[in-house]
Amino acid sequence: MPSACKVYELGEADKLPLLREALKPGAEAAGAKLTLTESGGLSLRGVAELAGRAVVFEVFGFKGKLYLIVAAGKKLARRVAAGVTEAAGLDAREVEVPSRRISGLCEGRVVKLVVFGMVRVPGLRRVMLTGDAVSDTDVYGELSQLSEVKYAVFEDESGVLLGVSDRLSVVAYSKLRDEELIELVKERLLPSVIQ
Repeated sequence: MPSACKVYELGEADKLPLLREALKPGAEAAGAKLTLTESGGLSLRGVAELAGRAVVFEVFGFKGKLYLIVAAGKKLARRVAAGVTEAAGLDAREVEVPSRRISGLCEGRVVKLVVFGMVRVPGLRRVMLTGDAVSDTDVYGELSQLSEVKYAVFEDESGVLLGVSDRLSVVAYSKLRDEELIELVKERLLPSVIQ
């Protein structure tokens, strides 16, 4: 079964101590019980318990900003993000990834699926290409010039099959634990997509 995570920006990195203090005793906010499991100098790891599930999350500083990665699908991740931000009085916003950054992630890799939006071809709103090597086709090259990449599924350098959206939702189609997916996003994807 695929695993998923969602990335949010929480503002300036200097707010990490505020968040650490708000979550230290085990806060409850937005219907979630939040418990810190690790608290290092530059990051926090924790578990949010809600809807009968334990959801792993991590907050860390990167390039002067504070980011939250929640190991869950979009709907559940939004609820966890609401709990984390409510506990500390912060705002969470989705990270937007420019089309060229998603295309950059695909360069030189095996691409299995691409969804193009804002297609500048009359009568088309979205186009999806799927196959064993989508990025090797002429159609992919043409559509890359005429539209924006909204979602792509590709193999990363270690052979993990990943799906990445323009709102930085990530799905691992290869078998990964939640902590492994968070680490992969933090160490390999974020440096490639954050300006």
